[in-house]
Amino acid sequence: MAALGWMSPFNRHLRSTLLAWDGSLCRIQVKRRRRVRNHVGSIHAGALFTLGETCAGLVIIRNFPFSGYRPLMSEVRVTYSKQARGDVIGECRIDPASLQKMLDTLTQGEIPSVEMVTSIMNADDEVIAVVTTQWQVKPWQLVKLKPA
Repeated sequence: MAALGWMSPFNRHLRSTLLAWDGSLCRIQVKRRRRVRNHVGSIHAGALFTLGETCAGLVIIRNFPFSGYRPLMSEVRVTYSKQARGDVIGECRIDPASLQKMLDTLTQGEIPSVEMVTSIMNADDEVIAVVTTQWQVKPWQLVKLKPA
């Protein structure tokens, strides 16, 4: 998580803990503390969004590393169902069929897009928010960079 905070300084404020991370799953914990609380004492909606986006992004970059690809979130939708009054865990999974479809799309010379769903749970395993993100994965040779 320290490396993520270095690459993406915005993520540092969460002070999250990586619980699991492989090619199909990412689980991250965020503790309820003053710096991420809102005016009613629960974890701020923005921190929950960031947790959801981070879980999904880590699954994407585990399968499509920065050395060859530029992952980019293109859309987000967040549904909040309960206040985050304590510590939370975000969990995002990708199914093998979705991953294979992305790889097939890349093989055909096209740019794949995938929807990722992160569930954010409280200590009682109740879903308190769902963050749905759409990701595009583009090989670097197709990225149009602005001239220096």
